[in-house]
Amino acid sequence: MLKCPSLRSVGYVLVVTVLAAVGFLGHTPAPIIAASVLTLPCSPALVVGYYLLSGLLAQIPGANPSKNSGSETTRPDGSHVSTFVGGQASWFVVTTPLLGILALSLAAYLNVVIVRSIRAGRASRQP
Repeated sequence: MLKCPSLRSVGYVLVVTVLAAVGFLGHTPAPIIAASVLTLPCSPALVVGYYLLSGLLAQIPGANPSKNSGSETTRPDGSHVSTFVGGQASWFVVTTPLLGILALSLAAYLNVVIVRSIRAGRASRQP
């Protein structure tokens, strides 16, 4: 039987998701660490999976080049013209933080499922 999630469970997953989003999108480690701690014991496996998947995506040609190059020239009027070649692909820049947010959100959801199954098991053993 599928039960509706409690408000507390939804709030927990939402808090973790917001912390992960703030951390990954803002390139700030503190919220990511907080979300990781809140999602123990599931977070270590999912964070490792995130880094493995990000590393695999980085192997796609053009995703995350190891070398950047650029040049700058000065026009006769004194203005500067810069060119930059070899940056990260835009799909890679967008995908990797989203994967991190998804990993920590999934860890929170799995924690809810684990706690619910433990409670259900205990309740079924009660006379």
